[in-house]
Amino acid sequence: MILISQRLRLAPMQIQDIPEVRAIEIDVFPSPWPGNAYHRELTGNRSAHYQCLWREDQIAAYGGLWVVGEEAHVTTIGVRRSEQGRGVGRTMFCALVNRAYELGANFISLEVRPSNEVAIHLYDSFGFRILGRRRGYYTDNGEDALVMWSDLIHAPRFKAHFLHVAGSLEAEGLGPLPDPGWPGR
Repeated sequence: MILISQRLRLAPMQIQDIPEVRAIEIDVFPSPWPGNAYHRELTGNRSAHYQCLWREDQIAAYGGLWVVGEEAHVTTIGVRRSEQGRGVGRTMFCALVNRAYELGANFISLEVRPSNEVAIHLYDSFGFRILGRRRGYYTDNGEDALVMWSDLIHAPRFKAHFLHVAGSLEAEGLGPLPDPGWPGR
């Protein structure tokens, strides 16, 4: 039995986590990544950074991003079905935003299905805006993808909101939060 009061713990995704990540992915996404994608990401993509959010001895959520230059691009966030609606996705997203700060990014981008209103609301609550659409992006049904971008993540409004949300999380392993001032101050 999973209790909501059990503390969450973040850790980098490891090779041995892939079978559990894949099981979650197959359960919650209509078009999961190919079976070897996570292995390739962890072993062959120097721009890739993946994390797992654990509750006790099972993965509650996972997520990843690529950092290239000043952009961090969220590649995926998956939340175990039994954990949905409990703030786990918000915690995972905060972990990715924090990782973007740690890696020196200035902006964050992502794609999301227009039908995924919960995710759109989460990203919108962080100040992300829809700046484009990729027609027929999702292969399972040809659904478009909305392209969302953050403002400058070092801007006072964005950073203040992020620090407020991150400070309210009860998760171990989030790492040091960014300084509330502008970089270089």
